[in-house]
Amino acid sequence: MIKWASFEGKTVLVTGASSGIGLSMVHEFVQRKANVVLVARSKDILEEVAISVRKKGVQATVIPMDLGASTAAKELYDIVISKGLEVDLLVNNAGYGRWGKFTDFDRSDYNSMIQLNINTLTELCHLFITDMIKRKSGGIINVASTAAFGPVPYANVYSATKAFVLSFSEALNFEYRDQGIHVMALCPGATESKFYQKATEKSAATSSNASERSSSMRYMTSEAVAKKCLDAFLKGKIYLITGSDNRIMYAISKHLSRKTMLNLIGKMFGGLVNQNN
Repeated sequence: MIKWASFEGKTVLVTGASSGIGLSMVHEFVQRKANVVLVARSKDILEEVAISVRKKGVQATVIPMDLGASTAAKELYDIVISKGLEVDLLVNNAGYGRWGKFTDFDRSDYNSMIQLNINTLTELCHLFITDMIKRKSGGIINVASTAAFGPVPYANVYSATKAFVLSFSEALNFEYRDQGIHVMALCPGATESKFYQKATEKSAATSSNASERSSSMRYMTSEAVAKKCLDAFLKGKIYLITGSDNRIMYAISKHLSRKTMLNLIGKMFGGLVNQNN
């Protein structure tokens, strides 16, 4: 496996680049002198980000797109190629989750989540890694979650999609590590972003209860997550768990049975969900 010396001069495509971890990654890449391709639904926000980025002497390309559509991955790839861009690093950050009982949400909502979190991510990897293989150089960062390490009651479909992302990323890295391509999974825990707002919309959560929950959880900033992620990638890490609490929990989980962990996590999240009912 070839470790990257830096991101300087590289072209990095970031999905979900308009807010949260994705936006923080964009700024961190720019600080490290990488050119960026910004992908998200919010064209106006992306244009504002691009303007600020270009002032720092790097190139920024805006591609507004809803990656939740079944044809989105190929459409995005075709646009990138038509612009003459050569993506050195693909960052699959776009995704969302739901927090509540399984039947609280419609099947169509879960289908959309699976399409974005799994199908689009997989297709983008397949499309861009083919070019990387030809160049014998490239990288992919897939954003998973600490929820990837085991079943999470009340976030059951979401945790399952992130388990796919982690497993897929590790296997992909093994297959192509000798061809100059490095694949890493980022597994953040609670992070200051719009993710929680998205995860609880349509549920019974109220703003007051959300505030109480937030105060009881130790959040990392998206900026801190982005910096640690890029540092870990340059070190050749295969996956990264951000946050000391999350790493401790992961270490403990390896010494407990799956049934015990399921009961612990289920009681914890079940109590939070029941606060809203």
